Amino acid sequence: MRLTCNTKVKGPARKVSLSKLIDETLLEMVNVRNEPVQVRSSTRISALVDAAAEVVEEVGVERMTTAMVAERAGASIGTVYRYFPDRIAVLSALSLRSMDRFLRQTRENILRDKPETWIDMMLIAFDTSVEMHRTEVGFTSIRLGDLVSYPEVEPTSIRSVRIANAFAAIIDQDFGVDSSPELTLHLEMTVNMTDALLVRAFVSEKAGDTRIIDEARSIVSSYLASFEAASKK
Repeated sequence: MRLTCNTKVKGPARKVSLSKLIDETLLEMVNVRNEPVQVRSSTRISALVDAAAEVVEEVGVERMTTAMVAERAGASIGTVYRYFPDRIAVLSALSLRSMDRFLRQTRENILRDKPETWIDMMLIAFDTSVEMHRTEVGFTSIRLGDLVSYPEVEPTSIRSVRIANAFAAIIDQDFGVDSSPELTLHLEMTVNMTDALLVRAFVSEKAGDTRIIDEARSIVSSYLASFEAASKK
């Protein structure tokens, strides 16, 4: 399984893959900072983002401040502003890192499990999201980060859309299912449903309410199976 393909667009084919999306995410992580990342600065930046994750885990996205991040990281407020212009930039860096780690783990799990159908592949992505909620500090609050963005974000930059496009490309190439607008829409809805339902599962239980997780997985599976059946008629 290559996890990559050429999308059907006018003009030269544009390669889309989870690997490319990961690369784009890493580039965005650099762009939210005030200055290029030097090797000696990367550890400090990582520590600030780690601190932000811990603060968000404890007090939530809305209450997190740059002062809290500085205190948790054992750094001055000036150090925070050296790398991030405001609290939104800190949250954006954290959300981008969460997205990057989710995509990397999803890619690893797909390559390991070698799903036989595209629906099985999407359920691997669902299970990966559950895993992230359980193991990644701050993930339940920040998730894929569409709630943490600047108002001028274009619809095509919405992360659930970008993830759906990447999955549609893989499904087209590896499973022979046309990456139609209808498929991409259903994949985007799957990403959004997974996000919303798992927040409910983890809102009061650290390990997640298994009843809600199982029901959410069943809903996602049935939703995609219904689309597959309808598309074959």
